[in-house]
Amino acid sequence: MIDTQTLIDCTGATRADAERYVLHLADGMNRFGIHSDNAVAAFLGQLTIESDALAKVEEGLYYTTPARLREVFPSLFVQGGYRAEDYVRNPKGLSMLRYEGFHGRGLIQLTWEDAYIAAGRAIGVNYRDNPELLLQPQHAALSACWFFADFKGCLAAAERGNVYDITGRVNGPKRLKLAERKAATARAYKVLTK
Repeated sequence: MIDTQTLIDCTGATRADAERYVLHLADGMNRFGIHSDNAVAAFLGQLTIESDALAKVEEGLYYTTPARLREVFPSLFVQGGYRAEDYVRNPKGLSMLRYEGFHGRGLIQLTWEDAYIAAGRAIGVNYRDNPELLLQPQHAALSACWFFADFKGCLAAAERGNVYDITGRVNGPKRLKLAERKAATARAYKVLTK
């Protein structure tokens, strides 16, 4: 079972953030079979990047310039014909436009309605109709554990130490911040095996 100091050392989280999540993560890791040093290190490596070291549980959709919106969401605002100016400082509107309201929430950014429904079924909570629950520590942690172990099937890749494969499953084909994810996983592994 993971403790607060180990979670801090593995993720770089503040003590307050580690304390907020440690029991829920320990419960979820046990429940969803994230046990080996390789699996825990890979999970915490992804969690570190996805949640900014346990500091964020919601995708940031607050953009201050149309240019940045066009850069981040070209399919909507360059090819798609939507006016970026209408979504500046409008995170709720952007969430509805891009994700139909099911934007990234939880310690591993659960995204899209089908994922909210599947997570809810696995955990026994209706996230589809109550998406704000994923902002609470227990649900942010449990959904992340479920996502990693069951929904995206990262455990086999974790056992092989394949951060490239895991990052594709968690983050998509662009594999954003791959180098940082590899470094975070290596740091967690070193902490767990010392």
